[in-house]
Amino acid sequence: MQENIKRLFKDCFAHLGELALYESKNKAYMVQVLKQEPDKLYEIGEGQFVGETLVLEVSAFDVLQPIVGDIFVIGDRKYKVYSPPLRDNSGIVWNINCTLLGEKDV
Repeated sequence: MQENIKRLFKDCFAHLGELALYESKNKAYMVQVLKQEPDKLYEIGEGQFVGETLVLEVSAFDVLQPIVGDIFVIGDRKYKVYSPPLRDNSGIVWNINCTLLGEKDV
């Protein structure tokens, strides 16, 4: 059963994934990621605004231990991990919340 799940995720990343550069403290290498880009509503006092966020799914075999502050470069955009990454129920995929870095952040 576990082998079937591994094969399913491998196929998903191969056919639906996108190539990203993963940058951690002293290493950088290419990984396949699945992207979700939901809008997130923020409230400040009486006002509301929509922020751009990115949720990445990354194979635990590609990235062993992602941490807050790591960077993913996808195309010409850089995203920073802003909350502790969590594994899904299978333990095979990391769910990683990222925020877009502006030019002043780089």
